[in-house]
Amino acid sequence: MYNLKFGCQSYPWKMGKHFGQLPRMLKVAAEAGFQSIECEIDMLGTWFHDPEGVKKQLEKYNMEFATLVLHQDWNGMEETVEEAALSREAIEFVKHFPNAKIMLSHHAGNVPRGEGEALAERRKCLINCMASVADKAAEAGIVCCFHPNSAKNSLFRTEEDYEAMFELIQPTAIGWAPDVGHIENGGMSAIEQMKAHRDLIRHVHFKDRIAQNEWAVMGEGKIDYPAIIKYLAETGYLGWIMVEDESPRAETDSDGVVAEDGKYMCRQIHR
Repeated sequence: MYNLKFGCQSYPWKMGKHFGQLPRMLKVAAEAGFQSIECEIDMLGTWFHDPEGVKKQLEKYNMEFATLVLHQDWNGMEETVEEAALSREAIEFVKHFPNAKIMLSHHAGNVPRGEGEALAERRKCLINCMASVADKAAEAGIVCCFHPNSAKNSLFRTEEDYEAMFELIQPTAIGWAPDVGHIENGGMSAIEQMKAHRDLIRHVHFKDRIAQNEWAVMGEGKIDYPAIIKYLAETGYLGWIMVEDESPRAETDSDGVVAEDGKYMCRQIHR
């Protein structure tokens, strides 16, 4: 048995369009064996403005609130008025949950990532804004970490991109939240990247993968998760492992997919 703790990300329910259904998510995740939940702000819905209500729901299902996902555009060297306001709200929300983190997220969507100086400038703007959020959060005792993804327009997707990313976040208060599936999808070895930058890891995401941009339910893909779990345990990782399932099945059976993911994680951690 490994001394590791694991939780469930709300993304499977986002794929199924079950927004704001916190009690449902907590019930299914708890029954699946997960110990905590991580939510994007839009998945919380009105619960984002009722942290005390969230606490009561967590207590009901004996769950922890692990992480709030703060997703913004952050295109300028400083946050816009609207971005700064949402960042403050996020920090105030997380203050209600001891040891919870803020995961900083950025998806370029349909905006081309650019190249050369234009790409470098976009990266600097993004990290500068995130660093500002991380500094404010640190004043409240909250840790922030950055979760890069492998979408085609992502500013940090390939090994070369990651070298630039680590150079930018190293001097800041931003930690790293490696997403194993996205790292592999970007053409890298997740375990090698984690070994090379172990000191920056504050949070971890698992998602399984069959091939390029083909996601799978945990255990049905090709990623060697037993080796990664063993590595994290042997290096004394004490943070959360969050399962963020993006498999196509989640669109039609979010609850069922989470149940299967939970069984897989229980087998791996409690072996």
